[in-house]
Amino acid sequence: MRAEGNEPHIDLNFDCGTTPGTLKRVEVSGMTYLRLEHITGTVTRTSTGYLVVPTGMCALCINLKGTLIVRSGVQGKLVLVPPRSITFVRGAKLIVQAARGEHLSQLLSWEGRVTPLLDNWIAGRIGRPNSLFARSVACKPIDPHFKGAIARYDHAITQANETMEPSVVSVVYEIASRLMTSTDQVQLAAVPSDLPDTIRDLIARVRQNPAHGWPLRDAADAAGYSPFHFSRVFKNLVGYGFHEYVDRCRTEAAVDLLCTTDQAVDLVASTCGFGTTQGLRESVKEYLGLVPSELRTIPEAPINGLD
Repeated sequence: MRAEGNEPHIDLNFDCGTTPGTLKRVEVSGMTYLRLEHITGTVTRTSTGYLVVPTGMCALCINLKGTLIVRSGVQGKLVLVPPRSITFVRGAKLIVQAARGEHLSQLLSWEGRVTPLLDNWIAGRIGRPNSLFARSVACKPIDPHFKGAIARYDHAITQANETMEPSVVSVVYEIASRLMTSTDQVQLAAVPSDLPDTIRDLIARVRQNPAHGWPLRDAADAAGYSPFHFSRVFKNLVGYGFHEYVDRCRTEAAVDLLCTTDQAVDLVASTCGFGTTQGLRESVKEYLGLVPSELRTIPEAPINGLD
């Protein structure tokens, strides 16, 4: 399955074998120094491909639908790119696995010279002890970290006037710098930073011990609300109902163990608070469109130089 359209600056290719389907790339006009493409496709089985961002180029992928697994090589660190997340890539050859289902993303690419301050800022931090800047891929969820930035970006590209490109560049600076100063986490349970202390303390306890039963009444008592009022307040503030939030925390913890350890799936399920292995499987599939075994599948390098 190869992208259709003009010859891309960034090479993106998926080998779907005999499975029908096309990955479509449609370039958006109106910009001179940046390139914006809408990428859509339907994957009927988990497929492996590659993304090549040439040295000296950068890319920002706003992933709206569908899960991707990105690696810098067959044995490289896994970066999970879930729906509604943003990934920043600097000069890299990446193996990419696309989960089954519908995919929708926007790919923004540019040469480093277009954002010289950002380029110099990153270069000046590479080599520092424990620096995150030596990596070529950084990813975080849109919600709640980048909702404001994405709203400004969406406004800029829909207006399509003479200020579109500088407006998009300003968003690029904000998003890329914030991504490069944060760790890569699955973050299926990310929350706003301005929560009341009682809710923030409760969330910290849930994250520390997702395997706990967490009855709604106990959570409401801990936060100082009645169960009915707590349910409304929690969803309004956090964006998820409390039980969904607990499930997201359990799934996030399980995905981390599946990606970083060789623990048996049933042990991961019990450790993270799932009653059964099937419960874990269903949650991972609901949020990521994958099953646990696919998180551990080591792909073959699809092109030379990626192994």
